[in-house]
Amino acid sequence: MNDRDAPTPSETARSSTQLESLLACARSLAPIVEAEALASEEAATLTPKCVDALRESGLFARFLPREIGGDEIEPTIALALVEEFARQDGSTGWCFGMNAVMTGICSSALPQSGIDRIFSHSPSSVLMAGGFPPTGRADREGDAWRVNGHFRFGSGILHADWVVCSVIEFSGEAPRMDGEVPQMRTFVVPREEVRITKNWDVAGLKGTASCDYHLDDQLLPDELSFVSSTITPLRGADLYGIPLVTLVGASHTGFALGVGKRALEEIATHSGWRQRLASVSPLAQRGAFQHGFARARTQLLGARALAIDSFAAVAAAHRSTAGLGAEERGHAYASTVHAYEAALEAAQFAYRMAGAASVFRGNRLQRCLCDIQVGSQHILASEEGWERIGRHWLGLEELVVF
Repeated sequence: MNDRDAPTPSETARSSTQLESLLACARSLAPIVEAEALASEEAATLTPKCVDALRESGLFARFLPREIGGDEIEPTIALALVEEFARQDGSTGWCFGMNAVMTGICSSALPQSGIDRIFSHSPSSVLMAGGFPPTGRADREGDAWRVNGHFRFGSGILHADWVVCSVIEFSGEAPRMDGEVPQMRTFVVPREEVRITKNWDVAGLKGTASCDYHLDDQLLPDELSFVSSTITPLRGADLYGIPLVTLVGASHTGFALGVGKRALEEIATHSGWRQRLASVSPLAQRGAFQHGFARARTQLLGARALAIDSFAAVAAAHRSTAGLGAEERGHAYASTVHAYEAALEAAQFAYRMAGAASVFRGNRLQRCLCDIQVGSQHILASEEGWERIGRHWLGLEELVVF
């Protein structure tokens, strides 16, 4: 990066001020988010009270392109916001991150007529859920598309306004091609036009409503779709020119760090008085606890520092004349996998140290452990990531995220 591409001191100060303001807003919602967490788990979706608080905060809109009233917040700021909500409640942090990033990406790429239709009334509260794996097909039919598909893991779908459905374009029985890969098209569909299967019955992240959803022979217009095999942002290029998976990685990283942080906060709070049945001293007085706590906390703080540095480098490279390359993306990807592993270890340590108290349903430490275990099953957190990153760093192949 050339010196002239680096942020100026005033830009750095402005970013820091923005972060503190947004974090203060997120922290102000903690009483509502935490009070609603168990009810969200019981309902298998965030409660209306929790969702309303998130919408009314205006924080979702901070992810939108500037052209439609957003801030295009830096990846590091997005990471910190998701981290704070995940610290309050894992399901809320997960949904906030996935819904905000999904809405931002789609709003950057939809044609203007689609933007006018979706954001004309209340742009600051629009929520999208869904994803980009193409598990359906679209066939051209006049000026529209005939779409069929079965999609999975629509996190936040039961409180979303619009649902993101990604498919492969077909011409007859053959897929259309976008260079060497089949051409993907992503549709943004009103939630009421999508068939949802309420099958989210899981051990962790219970409140995310990450249900299956379907499009059954739907006729959908061009204006609510865009080519997503290679996304070209029509607005918000300062942020959304960054590849989709790297952007989503910032949200995942924030989720993991937030859950790990809360687990350590909980066990630290209890350690002064909690005493195991066979022990003569409270946890805080035991050497084994002191060793494990210091190690877990240091690993989590180290993972956070690496992530902030890596995603800041992504943003800086994207702004530079040289552009964002595989090296910056590789470090960001590695920091996401590392954050998940550090958070999982922190939650496992805290859960074990709490003893039998942590096994009861609804216990905060049990929820932290279950949430990070389920989150760690995501493909972005997979241990196979280390293999892909290792092959790239060893010069064996170009970086393949998944």
